[in-house]
Amino acid sequence: MKNPNALKWSDLKTGIFFIFGIGFAAWLGLVIGKNTNLFSGTTTVKILSRDVQGLAENNFVSVSGKKIGTVSKMNFVKNHDSLFVVAELKLKEEFAPLVTKDAKATIKSLGVLGDKYVDIVSGNGPAVKEGDFIPLATEEGMANLTASANKAFDNINELLDHLNNGQGIAGKLLTDKRMGKELAETVTSLKTTSAELSTLSQKASRGEGLLPKLLNDKSMAKNTTETLEKLNQTAAKTELLINKLNNEKGTLGQLSSNPALYNNLSRTLSSLDSLLVDLKTHPKRYVKFSLF
Repeated sequence: MKNPNALKWSDLKTGIFFIFGIGFAAWLGLVIGKNTNLFSGTTTVKILSRDVQGLAENNFVSVSGKKIGTVSKMNFVKNHDSLFVVAELKLKEEFAPLVTKDAKATIKSLGVLGDKYVDIVSGNGPAVKEGDFIPLATEEGMANLTASANKAFDNINELLDHLNNGQGIAGKLLTDKRMGKELAETVTSLKTTSAELSTLSQKASRGEGLLPKLLNDKSMAKNTTETLEKLNQTAAKTELLINKLNNEKGTLGQLSSNPALYNNLSRTLSSLDSLLVDLKTHPKRYVKFSLF
């Protein structure tokens, strides 16, 4: 009689297959979770960076935006007392020749707040080999963008403070009513001047007024030129006369600068005037007629 508690081979076989199935499923899930291909080879290349900007394992790797692999592992290393992160990139064998030794990698973001990924720009050199390092080019990430935004907001706040305190021309325009009124008057005056210039330009284009005649009438332009030359000559002569008056060596200069000479000349003219008056009144005193 068989023992009912005895372990049957069929049950043991079923258990073994079940355990192997669970193990295979776990391994398959791990492989799929790492975005690797079960039936193709891979080439591993590495990048070195002080700051991976939130890059994580299993993030994808692309060339010109097309996925060619994944980030398989990330470890810390020290180099010359500085801490770095080495990221291993597993590239699908079929795409590995696209990545050259002079290629450059960049950590980018899927959208503003999306996951990070590594984008590679190929060069013209030979293809990479297993374990090669490719240089990592820096890209302005969200941290730098946030810092720039904070700086811009600080500048805006400072500008608003200046405006509220009446600092600068814009601040005075906002707080000083008198300056605002003067600016409005200036703008009005400019509009009026612009309208007048426009009217003058229209008249000139129609040949009205003196300016078009000076531009188009050659005889009038010639007469105007001659008049200006005569005015220049007259101005030169007037300047010469003034210089002579200011020069004490000349007669006119002596008259303007020497009071004694002026007084003597004035007395002489007065005496001559008296003499002429007396001559007209008593001509016989000065003129005698005789007939043989």
